[in-house]
Amino acid sequence: MLKRLKELLFQNRSAKQTIIKNTFWLSISQVGSRLIRAVVIIYAARVLGAANYGLFSYLLGLAGFFTIFSDIGINQTVTKEISQKPDRASEYFSTAFWIKILLFSLTTAIVLIIAPHFSKISGVATMMYFVVMIIVFDGLREFSQSIYRAKEKMEYEAFANLLTNFSITALGFIALYFTASLKALTFSYAISTGIGALASIIIIRGEFKKVVGYFEKKLVKPLINSAWPIALTGIIGAFMLNTDLIMLGWMRTAEEIGFYSAGQKIIQTLYSLPAIFAGATFPPLSRFVGQQNKEKTKQLIEITMAMVFMIAIPMTVGGVILGKSIISLIYGAEYLPAVISFQILVGTMIIIFPGTLMGNAILAYNKQKKLAVYMAIAAFGNIALNAFLIPVYGIAGSAIATIISQFISNALSWKMIKKINGFETFIHIKKIILATIIMGISSFVFDKFGVNVIINIAVSIGIYAIALYLLKEKIMDEVKLLIRLAKIKSP
Repeated sequence: MLKRLKELLFQNRSAKQTIIKNTFWLSISQVGSRLIRAVVIIYAARVLGAANYGLFSYLLGLAGFFTIFSDIGINQTVTKEISQKPDRASEYFSTAFWIKILLFSLTTAIVLIIAPHFSKISGVATMMYFVVMIIVFDGLREFSQSIYRAKEKMEYEAFANLLTNFSITALGFIALYFTASLKALTFSYAISTGIGALASIIIIRGEFKKVVGYFEKKLVKPLINSAWPIALTGIIGAFMLNTDLIMLGWMRTAEEIGFYSAGQKIIQTLYSLPAIFAGATFPPLSRFVGQQNKEKTKQLIEITMAMVFMIAIPMTVGGVILGKSIISLIYGAEYLPAVISFQILVGTMIIIFPGTLMGNAILAYNKQKKLAVYMAIAAFGNIALNAFLIPVYGIAGSAIATIISQFISNALSWKMIKKINGFETFIHIKKIILATIIMGISSFVFDKFGVNVIINIAVSIGIYAIALYLLKEKIMDEVKLLIRLAKIKSP
């Protein structure tokens, strides 16, 4: 039994088994890490109050935004190139490393000189050094993970991410317990990202030892040419993700940013679910596209799409129905003004979940340039909508701007991949929608009768699963197949 489990979770023996293994480890990495970190984030929101918590969220938003400039798409390009050319892994990794060092240097200068002028909120400028630390350390960790993913060894990624978030939680609680200050919490967060970066480097220290000897000057231009459309897409995506916080920082108070961030943090934690499917399936998807195997590519897209819709649709409906109860449970009554923006932002899940998979398909088909154009359209639309809606509707207006702009970019991406591949999705989700309606009615009734929200969620999940089973939803057969595969003894 132990041998079989070891083979399943630590070896790559077949395409389906590898996807199962990678999905498992990415689930542990993404969901586990975010849940661990959520504990200290929620505690910080209660201890610091809405204003200081808003400033903390603003700083993390800046770090997330500028992290894109320290990458310019290099990580995903390295993953793709090594997946397709494993014999040149060290050359691609080493060349990309020196590009990253240059990018870290440029990003640091931009953050320290320009970023302090992004907001009128007092106290931002003195915290920029911590933002730089987070950018560099997270950048090194994520760069290391590009080779984990290329070699489909996501167990290493899970370890590094879990260690990082355990550190964030432990050091964060210590900082809040002894000082309850924003500066101490931000410093502890930065140090924790450094611990994760160090662990990631140690895991693949053999590759880092080659960064001088295996540098290939002739690979610099191809890497940058392949990466810049991804970079532009990533910059626009990060801008769209953080535009709300930045523009709220111009137009509204730190307290309102805190309310908005409270709901946003929950939604962003849930965004890790489609990232699991996307990360686990990207290497085989790249291979199938490279082999011009249209049927396997289509089948993989359809199955993963159906799976993410099976999660996104009920979560969206449940989030809207139970929004007030969820915010009250997690943050307390002080954060009830966050309910309306949370309920609106929940709607982004039904857009972002499939959109994450579309992004991978676009990269696999080497259509990044078109994606960048689509996202640029949506980003400018987001700015315009925020400028118009925030003064009138506050954080609710910002949430509305987000959902509209995300719909624009993902609808255009969907149309493009549909034209290339001809995959089908909506025919696979009719029963999912019906099961969601049944679940939604039960959640609404339980909530009206004052049933505890945790019990309500647990029972509603059970009702949804039973409904899918009774409706004989075919995607459940795919899940069963993967489970049976996991139980088969390897030769």
